[in-house]
Amino acid sequence: MATRHLYQSLLQAGIEIYEYLPQILHAKLLIIDDTIYTGSANLDRRSIYINYELMLRISDRELANEARSFFTTDLSRSRKIEIDTWKKSRSFWGKLLERWSFLLLTRLDPFIARRQLRNLR
Repeated sequence: MATRHLYQSLLQAGIEIYEYLPQILHAKLLIIDDTIYTGSANLDRRSIYINYELMLRISDRELANEARSFFTTDLSRSRKIEIDTWKKSRSFWGKLLERWSFLLLTRLDPFIARRQLRNLR
């Protein structure tokens, strides 16, 4: 929900967004040329400073091609978010939930993470 709060800005910037339909997909996979990065790490304070996260970097052409194949399959099971359709589909309550989710994730969670980090020291 928090991420959906950012959809309009991302779509207007020309970024394509796809939502995986069978279920929530929480995978992290980055493919650059013949190198893949995969793991559990998020780009947030909690993941960087508190959680035990792992990210692997593997340089292997065959594995990168296999990862591209997985990505293509997942993309075929996804729905592309179109800005006009997306804008019309959101209710007042949905927008409010997105905004509150974003606020909690970006303001409250970093505060809690800082406190937990201080307690670990």
